[in-house]
Amino acid sequence: MFKQALEELFHEAEYNPLLWLAIKHEHGARETFKRFERRLRFGAYGLALLLTLPTVLAPRAFFLAFLELWLVTFVSFYALGFAVDAAYALAARFSSEVRGEFWEALRLTLLPPAVIAEGKYLNGQLRAWRWLLMETAGRHCLAAWLIFMIAGLTISITPLLLMWIWLILVPILVLAYGYVSEPLWRMRAVVALSFAMALRIRDEAMAILVTLGIAFSIRLLQIVFVITIPLQLNLLERNPIIGFAPWLYILAVYVFFYGTYWYAHRWAWNTVLSHIEAER
Repeated sequence: MFKQALEELFHEAEYNPLLWLAIKHEHGARETFKRFERRLRFGAYGLALLLTLPTVLAPRAFFLAFLELWLVTFVSFYALGFAVDAAYALAARFSSEVRGEFWEALRLTLLPPAVIAEGKYLNGQLRAWRWLLMETAGRHCLAAWLIFMIAGLTISITPLLLMWIWLILVPILVLAYGYVSEPLWRMRAVVALSFAMALRIRDEAMAILVTLGIAFSIRLLQIVFVITIPLQLNLLERNPIIGFAPWLYILAVYVFFYGTYWYAHRWAWNTVLSHIEAER
């Protein structure tokens, strides 16, 4: 889960002295994160297989019941995401740092503003990384559970259905990839927003509340998007390019979710850079 992103973080420490110091004195070796990630991944897929077994052994008796259980778990896990956003913002701990003597000393050094901002921002990501891995493990479990159930049901009924099941599984796999990747986009955006608000708002509690307010607003916008899916599909049915509509719709969902966090991240990052440059 996000091995490449973690490698990039530790690789960046070779060129950023602030991040190097933070890793050495606060986070430790990258193997610590990798071991934690491997345990979570093993548990996630193991739990998904365990939950799938009843639907494979007796598909007609358990499939619908477990599908309802999956839907309830999916909605509950999404609701818990609000708490995870708060954990990302609190784990970054920017508000206390930008008011300390170390921050004042940093601004007096010859380090470029971009290096200072990047070092602090990437350190904030590492502080939130374990929360990111735990949330992502839960999403891997949910995605694998659904895919295993559909594949298991197909095999238990008749293997011939595998010739047609790809029409369902391929879009689900594409959506599942975006689903398990979304926490990384969101974590980066929330950490950047936390940094920007800590610099702009001197009151620590208010800075955190504004960060969470922006993050929760994006979440509510996503909920509105999901609730209106039946209306969106109804509009797609009237479209002359209906043959390509499913794939275009998946692309639109990806752009909407990714684009929202990309814009929030970009705005927050530009705010951080401009504020640091103005204070020097």
